[in-house]
Amino acid sequence: SGFFQKKEIGAVKSAAISERTPEVEISRAPGINCPECTTRLVVSIQHLISLEPVVCPSCGLELQIDAQKSQGALESLRKLQSGLNQAAKVRQESQL
Repeated sequence: SGFFQKKEIGAVKSAAISERTPEVEISRAPGINCPECTTRLVVSIQHLISLEPVVCPSCGLELQIDAQKSQGALESLRKLQSGLNQAAKVRQESQL
């Protein structure tokens, strides 16, 4: 069952909308599974914030980020990347 349901006009019961819900998978390899062929697509934070399309090497499907709808998530990724860069710099300086 999904989060959204539609109600039939004149009916008492609601029917679940038959919409595919993306699967969430925890993995050490950053990326997503191709929605077409399920090939693992390695996608870095830098790749996402650059708004470059992600192309599946197996089936050729091109995925494009909707910058307007993803504005909040992209800003969060930029902040995360900045923090990771600062942490790497501190780590490198402490090893000198």
